[in-house]
Amino acid sequence: MSWINPFNKLISAKGRPPSKITVDNDFEKEVARFNEMENATKKMYKVMKKYGESMTALGKAEQKIFQDLNSNPVTQSNAIKESMEECGRATVTLDELRQILVLQTQKTVVEPMKRFYHVFPSVNEAIKAREQSFFEYAKQQAKSEKLQEKEKQPQNQSKLDQNKQDLAKAKADYERQSATMLSELPLLTDGRLAYFEPSFEALIRSEAMFYNEAVQILTDLTSRLDHLSQSLTIEEQEQQLQQRLADLKSLSITEDS
Repeated sequence: MSWINPFNKLISAKGRPPSKITVDNDFEKEVARFNEMENATKKMYKVMKKYGESMTALGKAEQKIFQDLNSNPVTQSNAIKESMEECGRATVTLDELRQILVLQTQKTVVEPMKRFYHVFPSVNEAIKAREQSFFEYAKQQAKSEKLQEKEKQPQNQSKLDQNKQDLAKAKADYERQSATMLSELPLLTDGRLAYFEPSFEALIRSEAMFYNEAVQILTDLTSRLDHLSQSLTIEEQEQQLQQRLADLKSLSITEDS
């Protein structure tokens, strides 16, 4: 919800706000801070959900690659097949770790953020209620000024007395709601830091643990692949691949027509 200053509406309609009612800049600032926090939280919630979905999709894609390669006739020679199987086992292990990370992220970040997210509707309702109380206060104030401009007559005095009661009631309600909002909005906005700090610390630790274990798995895989490929370096394997590709291109059946 984007809060619109009701005073601006009243100024547009009347040319000026009722006397004795001033624009509350402090309240405007606090509502602006709240709106910024609400938008940022919604955006972060969507990003974190997408993060988990992307990590899961990555694991599935990696496993699918090596499943397809393992069943491909091109990789059926013993040396290549064994390498593919090693890679396939590594991707399964990595995916298990990745799912642990996704689960930890869900519990420590996404779910707390969702609970915090559910606070926003009630706060927006409170902001709206304060706006409505302001309009009632402004209406009674304008009515009071109008009545005071008229000549004093018995029936007019009766209306003035009733208006004083209505004005006092509207003013008290408006001031009560304003005081509550000015007191509690900063607590909510500033409280986000203490609330989310453990969540993001847990996220950082979970990711650090995941990547530390992933590095170990891939380091072990590299060692096994080096052994299977007779310790050829990546550059040497690339040169070997380029040579084999050149040999294939030299065949008469691959010549351009």
